[in-house]
Amino acid sequence: MVVMSLDEEYDDQATVLYRKWAGRVLGFLISMGCDRGLAEEITNDAFLAAWRRWAHVRDLDEPEGYVFKIARNERSKRQKDHDCRAKDLHPDPREVPRAAGDDLAQMVADRIVIRRALRQLPARQREAVTLRAVAGLSEAATAQAMGVSAGSVKRYASEGRQELRRLLADYWRQQEGNNQ
Repeated sequence: MVVMSLDEEYDDQATVLYRKWAGRVLGFLISMGCDRGLAEEITNDAFLAAWRRWAHVRDLDEPEGYVFKIARNERSKRQKDHDCRAKDLHPDPREVPRAAGDDLAQMVADRIVIRRALRQLPARQREAVTLRAVAGLSEAATAQAMGVSAGSVKRYASEGRQELRRLLADYWRQQEGNNQ
């Protein structure tokens, strides 16, 4: 029989949480417009903060919501300062040229268009749509991460999806015309 210390048990549980959700936290931050390097730093810091408070976090129904809330708050604190410092170091990349009939290029172009549309959404709608659709969080975990009620999450996500459909309608019609 293997006897684990309390610290080892905490580490194992925290590691499972990290392995399952770190990629989604990173994807959420990038989808919210965060630079990849900053997103990686915030992701690691969010899980470290959760690990430090593991005695509390492990008892939550959905501990991933706690981690997403930390990541969301840290992004809000750090993003503006990071953007100001990094603007000259990392200019925005040029748009990827589209090659006719190239599926990979089309996927990249679609992704660019979707990210631009997401950035046009109000912040709360963008967060709700991204946490629900990209990160795959439940309504309860999304509510916890955003600091709002589950009903507000439903409203923000619904309104955000509706606005995305409106923003993307012309683009998709154009793509259908090109495919015919």
